[in-house]
Amino acid sequence: MSSGLSGLLAFQRALDTTAHNIANANTEGYTRQRVELSTLPASAFANGWIGKGVEVSTVRRMVDDFLVSQTRGSSSSLERLSAFAAQSERVSKLFVGGDTGISGALQKLQNAIQGVATEPTSVAARQVLIGESAGLVERLDYVDTQLRALDTETAGQVRIEAAEINSIASGIARLNEEITAGFGATGQPPNDLLDQRDKLLDQLARKVSINVVPQDAGVLNVFIGKGQALVLNEKAATLGIAADPYDGSRPRVVLSGGQGSTDVTTALSGGTLGGLLDFRSQVLDPARNDLGRIAAGLAEAVNAQHRAGVDLKGAFGTNLFSTGPVAGIARATNTGTAQVTATIAGTAGLTGADYELAYDGAAWSMKRLDNGSNVPLAGAGTAADPLRADGLSMVLSGTPASGDTLLVRPTREIVQGMDVLVRDPTRIAAAAPIAARANAANLGSATVTRGEVVDPGNAALRNTVDIQFVGPATYSVNGAGSFAYTSGQPIEINGWRVTIAGNPAAGDRFSVADASTAAGDNRNALAIADAIVAARLDGGATSPSQSLGQLTSRIGVATQQAQVNRDAQQVLQDDAVEQRQNFSGVNLDEEAANMLRYQQAYQAAAQVIRVANEMFQTLLEAAR
Repeated sequence: MSSGLSGLLAFQRALDTTAHNIANANTEGYTRQRVELSTLPASAFANGWIGKGVEVSTVRRMVDDFLVSQTRGSSSSLERLSAFAAQSERVSKLFVGGDTGISGALQKLQNAIQGVATEPTSVAARQVLIGESAGLVERLDYVDTQLRALDTETAGQVRIEAAEINSIASGIARLNEEITAGFGATGQPPNDLLDQRDKLLDQLARKVSINVVPQDAGVLNVFIGKGQALVLNEKAATLGIAADPYDGSRPRVVLSGGQGSTDVTTALSGGTLGGLLDFRSQVLDPARNDLGRIAAGLAEAVNAQHRAGVDLKGAFGTNLFSTGPVAGIARATNTGTAQVTATIAGTAGLTGADYELAYDGAAWSMKRLDNGSNVPLAGAGTAADPLRADGLSMVLSGTPASGDTLLVRPTREIVQGMDVLVRDPTRIAAAAPIAARANAANLGSATVTRGEVVDPGNAALRNTVDIQFVGPATYSVNGAGSFAYTSGQPIEINGWRVTIAGNPAAGDRFSVADASTAAGDNRNALAIADAIVAARLDGGATSPSQSLGQLTSRIGVATQQAQVNRDAQQVLQDDAVEQRQNFSGVNLDEEAANMLRYQQAYQAAAQVIRVANEMFQTLLEAAR
């Protein structure tokens, strides 16, 4: 009877567990449970050992730790790639080609300049040039504004993800406490609580990459970043948001716990939060910086050449475009009063990176923030001798303290301050201020170019200069000197440059004079068109339009790679989930078979009890 009763109770527990599995077949996060049976200690008799029946040793969750870890890691990677790809796609769409993109606006500007070159006296053509210049600025500003809005949106999403991570971490810590109590009360695992905790861990892995370390009594500790503890036993740390010491609008992620606060922004990886932070550092910030670098190169090229020409009134041209400043920001935690005022010395040296100046108590050093490399500095940092590096000129002021740092953002604010400065079409400097001519009485075969301006600020630029050949190999300037002549070698005087080529005869003369009143001159308009397409960025290797194409390609490639990786990771994730589900999920056919099997075993145990009872009754009857 004792053996029958043990079987009856054991199979009742098995039936209860099977029913529990069936009831939770569609419950998210539920793990299939199985009753583990073991024999009761047998009793010894003279002729052997007689068993005493069966007992339930435990109710086991069907969990494979490897499959669980694989699923969480795959899920974390998928969520990171999904967030990264989704945000990158939005940036990529801002740089699309065609008439509505920046490249289309730049092409329209080039066409308008060519229109002025074709009809240099046409006020209408000049007005079109002003309009297309404004159109390009508007398009640049639109893209920059959208990137700024995306930055603000990303910051908001980072805050939301951090708050959700805190909520999940608190839940895991609370369940650690309840699971410990459950173990202590029965010595057996509280399976449903373990399921709840695993569900929270799965949710957490979708937010950020985690490392789970088991402890005694069923406790799990959770670590993020580079080993920072998020959950330790029954206590959860908090992910907080702190303002960037250089930019209060940009959130930094700070982990606060028993060991104080740690900035983990650059340490976090994986999950939606890791994807957002990677997108910001790898796509958004470089796109904003490169857009400003391209705009600075374009403005520098156009402005420099426009200043070298004269307008319809004979006055020198002014800057056609304005640009925003180079941002120099002191760290909020600095103890000294040091400040930096930076300007762009030459766009050819700009890299598109941000920089940090650091003072060690004796000297300043500089490093790039995109790759951490040190940048050699020249100069003393004074107004007379600025610090010089990577196309920047930097003047320091105030008194620094050891450990103080300054941030220099060369190009991020360029587009924000960009505008068209020339609104009067007559002020478009399409003509050159000087013109070179050969004397009609020359006997030799030498020819001269019309001349180009090298230094528009030279006070003697428009003074008439007479070049007379003393002989075939020498010439004088305004009747003075004797200079060696080489055919095709440029001659520079008073801020202009001409080239004489061929074979001059003694007495041949060439003059360079003021041409500001000459109607129909289009040389400076042509020079502006050439300046736009000239290679002046990346150390003189690429033009602004080429750099724009490269930027568009980089963003497109990064987006495409993220999309491809996301789709590939989705396949891996689906496979990992299927493997885990096959092992841990409820199979209703299997449970139905178990139900029938346990039911029959239960009935058999009941039959054993009935037989034992009949035997006992027979014994009692025999003794009466």
